[in-house]
Amino acid sequence: MSSLSTVLPSILRKELNARARLWAGLCVALLVAALSWIGWNNTQAKLLPGTPASASLIEATWGVQIKQVGVTADGGLIDLRLIIIDPDKAGPLFSLDNRPRLYAEESGKLVDSLMHPPHAQEFAPGQVHYLLYNNTGGAIQRGMLVSIVLGDLRLEHIVAK
Repeated sequence: MSSLSTVLPSILRKELNARARLWAGLCVALLVAALSWIGWNNTQAKLLPGTPASASLIEATWGVQIKQVGVTADGGLIDLRLIIIDPDKAGPLFSLDNRPRLYAEESGKLVDSLMHPPHAQEFAPGQVHYLLYNNTGGAIQRGMLVSIVLGDLRLEHIVAK
């Protein structure tokens, strides 16, 4: 009897030790994966041009609010909708040289090729204007996070619709 009572705790200890090592290994693997993901995201953000900015700073600087980034034409085009707040500040964004640039945050791929060049427009507060971009290689897909670079400012984490 005494040998059975000493063998059972030994077996239980070994099984508990094996489970504890398994759980510890899984926790370490999850921690490494999470830290790698955070590091990769931080590295990607640093690779994108422009200084991160709030929507209110974009509005104060460029006179626009971002209404949406839409994937359209079976994924071949990106529709950037802007609400004009200050026509004088917003006007330059509709020139070829100052057009907003779109970046897929996960891959860093740039989308800045307009389907058609911007043309002279009359702007008024509250109007919604759009720019259509060629989505070369399907760089931006629905549900992806997009950064929009306007001049030297970057508005981050816009969900493509």
